[in-house]
Amino acid sequence: MSLSRKYDIVIWGASSFTGARLVEYLALNAPTDARIAIGGRNKTKLAEVQSRLAAKHVSAADALKAMDILVGDSTDAACMHEIALQTRVVASTVGPYTRFGTELVRACVEAKTDYCDITGEMPWVREMHCELNDLAVENNVHVASFCGFDCIPADLGCMMLAQYAHEELHEPLLHVKGSIVGIRGGVSGGTLATLRDQLHTEKKMIFKSLFSSSGSTEGSANKRFATRGLIHFDKTLQRWQTFWIMSMINSQTANWAGQVLNYGPGFEYSESMSARSLLHAVAIAVGLFYGVLLMFFSVTRHALYALKIIPRPGEGPSEKFTERGFFSLNLEASTENHVFYGKVAGSSDPGYGETIKYLGESALCLAFDRDETFRPGVYPPSVVMGSALLRRLRNKGCQFEVSRKPIAALESTKKWL
Repeated sequence: MSLSRKYDIVIWGASSFTGARLVEYLALNAPTDARIAIGGRNKTKLAEVQSRLAAKHVSAADALKAMDILVGDSTDAACMHEIALQTRVVASTVGPYTRFGTELVRACVEAKTDYCDITGEMPWVREMHCELNDLAVENNVHVASFCGFDCIPADLGCMMLAQYAHEELHEPLLHVKGSIVGIRGGVSGGTLATLRDQLHTEKKMIFKSLFSSSGSTEGSANKRFATRGLIHFDKTLQRWQTFWIMSMINSQTANWAGQVLNYGPGFEYSESMSARSLLHAVAIAVGLFYGVLLMFFSVTRHALYALKIIPRPGEGPSEKFTERGFFSLNLEASTENHVFYGKVAGSSDPGYGETIKYLGESALCLAFDRDETFRPGVYPPSVVMGSALLRRLRNKGCQFEVSRKPIAALESTKKWL
């Protein structure tokens, strides 16, 4: 990748709800000499984001005004190639990626430009991996998807535990059990639009997950965590556990990384959500089931839009609400002879405050930290950036902790979504 390119980072989709937050984050956190441009399909909206943020952050106004505006159509292959040739890294917030991400990823791989995004669309990422991984390796290009709340906590959390198992216990990591023990956050219309597309492409897997156990019963490397039902009692946390909507994508991503990075034979990650009581656990599972049904059908989905129960694309939680958000993910890991623990936590809305931090630091990591330890190809962030990204996030206040003793769950029950 040429160091003489015009930009270090291009933020693609900068006029979207999430994209504007990323522009703001990089204006406040990128090195002063970083060359950043913002891009999307509507020049007027991009200029409005730029001027609004410059008025809000006077100290960063010069940096914001210095960001060039690039205009293009995400479905136009020639246009995406022209944009990719101008930058060292692209950070994309334009979803659903199945519809609007393919040409940009292809262009980046062909132009030898690194890339990161916040998709949670595993079928699309697998498709990009199958189509482009060999060329990405040949061109020494790093394509890191899943750089948001799905799936940084699970992905880097498992990598952290695998490193501990190998370096301190001298044993392979066999299993990690994750539990969301506390969370508060909002959702944007763009995220719901992506979820809608995923419901159509992954409906069989989603409904199977709602009614299946959270641990495998055959071929498991560690029977300690096998045969856990959808709703079960966790003896370590002393809490009832229930279905967690993001467990599907998080487990697939962590397991994929575990295979590539060789955490251990038959490594498996599973994930659930803590509840205050058995009744609460049942209520969460039933609520998610009906929520999925309502989002699946266009008639009920449009009714939810009309009643303003859910936000439309381009809408999302307020800045104040984002700042009041948080999440806490407790991890229980096992090797052949040891059980140990981990925790990943964030102090803002996981879907926006933490996700923007994760994506922003991923873009900066690709632009300024890249060395021989980075792995080229189309992979999860732990595979592409590894410990370099983990260090960056820890330096920004993200909690990634390992302990030989159980880590207590949140005591307060009022801090629930």
